[in-house]
Amino acid sequence: MKISLAQFKPKLKDKQANVKKIVAYMKEAKTAGADVIVFPELALTGYLLKEDVSKFAEEENGPSIRSLQAVCKELSLALVLSFPERENEFYFISVLYIDEYGVILGKYRKTHLFHTETDYFSRGTEYPVFSTKFGKVGMMICYDLEFPEVARILRTSGAEILFITTANMKPYEEAQSIFLKSRAIENEIPIAICNRLGREEELEFFGSSMIVDHTGRVMADAKDNEGIVSAAIDLKPKKDPRLNYIGNVNKQIYSKLTDLHQTSARS
Repeated sequence: MKISLAQFKPKLKDKQANVKKIVAYMKEAKTAGADVIVFPELALTGYLLKEDVSKFAEEENGPSIRSLQAVCKELSLALVLSFPERENEFYFISVLYIDEYGVILGKYRKTHLFHTETDYFSRGTEYPVFSTKFGKVGMMICYDLEFPEVARILRTSGAEILFITTANMKPYEEAQSIFLKSRAIENEIPIAICNRLGREEELEFFGSSMIVDHTGRVMADAKDNEGIVSAAIDLKPKKDPRLNYIGNVNKQIYSKLTDLHQTSARS
């Protein structure tokens, strides 16, 4: 699977401008030979929607999504896109995997909301893993990366690669790099994370979009540059049999962790 990451500055509350940029980057990625392109968290609208989320959120089959499905089919290119999703009176930070035929194969709703996101969005509750022509895929969004349980659930559910869309801001540059490599190593799984650039109010987004293999080795790093970076990833690599973190985990740890969380909640 050849992956492209599109690190750019979404324009806040301007879906038309963002869709135009997304399509341009999709065409660039296709020219580069990519099979799939990944965009940052809330690339469709920008991040700080606040009370205006109701004006800019779309349903899964909304007009912006449909237009990008058509581009996927036209270019024969898969797309990982985050957007504010509306379902009835609820709003979610969501990400879709749209395949090269324009078909939505998977959707994930952010389960760990950061800071004031809880004022405007609801938490997702599911951790889907779905099949693509390349292998089984799991997805995460930004703050989810900082909770090892999320990646472990996806990995033990069969995921062979993780895609992460994020809108991560300073001063968390080092933390993102550490968490990304740790999640890859401890789960023996490649990960592609796409962060954004630019400013919104007091937030300065730092980029550092990366593709790492199952050993945490960096295959592509966008640093603080706007544009496309790409790398080819083997979803079924040869692994060190001495490690086998998934097979060797003492499963009793999960029940103990649950007990500790319950005790902490009561106290």
